[in-house]
Amino acid sequence: MSARFLGIFICLLSSSASEAADAGRAAVDWSAPYFGISGGYGWLRDVDRSFTPALRSSGDDVVFGAHAGYLHQFGAFVLGGEAEYTRLDINFEGFPIDVENAFSAKARAGFAFDRLLLTGHAGATYITTNIGLEDWGWVAGAGADYLLSDNLVAGVSWDHMQFDRFDGTLIDGQLDLVKARVSFRF
Repeated sequence: MSARFLGIFICLLSSSASEAADAGRAAVDWSAPYFGISGGYGWLRDVDRSFTPALRSSGDDVVFGAHAGYLHQFGAFVLGGEAEYTRLDINFEGFPIDVENAFSAKARAGFAFDRLLLTGHAGATYITTNIGLEDWGWVAGAGADYLLSDNLVAGVSWDHMQFDRFDGTLIDGQLDLVKARVSFRF
């Protein structure tokens, strides 16, 4: 019985020492302005309701871009904003239309787990095409960032963009982007 008690005591003592060491270590603070680059893949789907039955089209291609923003940490909660440009060049299959550029402004919110940051985001986005059609829509998604050093962050993100009656047409478009990101905090 005393060996059992001693084992429990040692476990509790080592657990308390570990917690004390963690408490003494400075926690990561995600509060900082940042900028970076991204690259990934995008999938475009639309439905043209001017035809009966509705005409569906899609396209996909590699995407790349740049982003800048600011995050502020309140305990484990992180809140911020981000502006992002994405070069798309996604062609609608069977049509001479290329979706070329996306400009987004997003609010970000999430939780920090030391060097790991998990966030969701939502905001507005503006898309341009090679034939002069352009319009506003909304964007929402999620992301995960990992702090590699005091200034370098690597991450992944997913954006879903939605456009209803794009530029006054009967086209309802959806764009999904999955990107790897590298950011520099200063």
